[in-house]
Amino acid sequence: MTKKIDASQQIGDGGIALIHVLVNAMGFVWHERKTDAGIDGEIELRDPSTGEVANKVLLVQSKATNRKFPGENDRKFHFVCTQSDVDYWMAAEEPVLLVCSHPGTGEAWWAHVQACFKDPARRAARRVEFDKRTQRFDESAGHRLLHVADPHGRVHVPVAVRRKELLTSNLLEVEIPKLLYSAPTKLRDVREVVAQQIESGSPDVRRDFVLREKRIFTWSPMEETALRSVVSGSTDVHSTIEWESDPQRQRWLVQLLNEALRRDVAEDCAWHRGRKIVYFKANPDLSPRVMRSTTGRIRALVTPTARKDSPTEIGFLKHAALDWRFLLVGQQWFCVLNPTFHYTRDGQHESAYMSDLLAGIKRLDRNLAVLGHTVMWASYLKGDEGVFEPRETIITYGDLVTLTADSGIDDDLWLEGLGEQEEGVESGGDTAELAVEDVDELTLFEVEP
Repeated sequence: MTKKIDASQQIGDGGIALIHVLVNAMGFVWHERKTDAGIDGEIELRDPSTGEVANKVLLVQSKATNRKFPGENDRKFHFVCTQSDVDYWMAAEEPVLLVCSHPGTGEAWWAHVQACFKDPARRAARRVEFDKRTQRFDESAGHRLLHVADPHGRVHVPVAVRRKELLTSNLLEVEIPKLLYSAPTKLRDVREVVAQQIESGSPDVRRDFVLREKRIFTWSPMEETALRSVVSGSTDVHSTIEWESDPQRQRWLVQLLNEALRRDVAEDCAWHRGRKIVYFKANPDLSPRVMRSTTGRIRALVTPTARKDSPTEIGFLKHAALDWRFLLVGQQWFCVLNPTFHYTRDGQHESAYMSDLLAGIKRLDRNLAVLGHTVMWASYLKGDEGVFEPRETIITYGDLVTLTADSGIDDDLWLEGLGEQEEGVESGGDTAELAVEDVDELTLFEVEP
C-alpha cells in the first residue's frame, strides 16, 4: 500500500512555512508546536536591532488554502471559526492571532482573536472579518504585533527597519547679503521714519530697517531708497560677518533679516502684526487662489468658505501662512519654516472664529500635510521657476536641508488609525468649506524610502 500526503496537509504545512518566513522577516522568532490542539505555534518578540528578546509571545493558529476564503475579493474576506476553537483561544492568557493565508501566492493576513470576539454578538457569530489592505501579515506588521503583545508599552519600543531613508527638514538654507548700511538720523521712533518717507512722496516706503543708537541700519545705501529723506549724515558700510560674532549685533542682524523676508514676500503676502506671521493675500474677488509647483502639483493658498445658512455668501477665508525664525549654525544661516494658517472674513480683517479654526486645523493636520506646506513655502521663497513671476529678493533662499538615515519606522504603521487628512473645519455652526481643497498633501520630515 502506497503512503500519501493529501493536498490539504501539504497546504497546511505551506501555511506554517509561510508564517515562519514572514515572522523571520519581521525580526521575531517562530516556534512551531508539534502537537496542535488549536495553536500551531508561538511568535517570540525581539528587537531586531539588538537581538534582545521582550519576554512576550503571541500564539498563532494558521488557516491556509489556495482557494478563495468566504466572501473574498480584492479588498476583504471573512472566516468562520468553530465554537471549540473560539472557546480555546479566548481562554488563553496570551494574545492569539488567527493567520489566514494563500501559500501558493505567499499572501497572509492576521487578526487578533481576543479583540475580534470581545463583543458577545461577534463571538456568538464566530466570524472574523479581514481587511486585506490593513491586515496583511508581512514584514510591515511587526510594529503592530508589538502593540498587541504589549499594549501598555512596558517592554517594547518601535522597531526600526534597516533601510535608507531621506529625511527632509524644515530648515531652509539661506545666504544673506555681505554688507549692510547705516546713517545717522534725528528721528527716534520707527513710526516717524515710516511717516516721513510717506510725506516725501516716495512710491516705495522702506520698512526693512532697524533704528539703533541714533542710526538707521538697512540693506541698501540710503541715497538709493526712500530712507534718504530721514537721514542726517553720510552712509557707513558694515560687514555682516563681523556682526555675526557680536551677540548684540547678531540680534540686530536677525531683526533685519526678519524685515528682509517681509519685504521679499510683500508683493504676494500680507503681514499680521499681532501673530507675527505673513499670509497670502486674497484675490480681489475673493476667489480661490492656488499655486502650481514645478512638478505640477496644486496647492491652495487662499480658500473661501461659504456660510452654512447662506451658501452664496462667504463666511471666512483660509490663508496659507508662515511663522519663521532665522538661525545661525556655525557660518551657515537657516530660515526655520513653521507653516500655519490665517483666517479672515473678507481677505483683510481677521475672522471672529480665528481661535476655533486654528485649534481645529491643528487637530487635523498630520505629518504629510505639514510637510506639504513647508515644501510649498520653500519653493515660493526660493522662487522656483514657474511658481510665480520672478522677483528680486534681499535674501537668497536655497533648499530645505535633507538628511539620510540608515533605518526608520514605517509611517503607515505609527500613523495608522489617525484617519484620512481632512481639510475643512467648521466653526460657529454657520460655515462650511467650499469645494476647494489642497491637492497632494505631503510634516516636518518627508520620508522617501
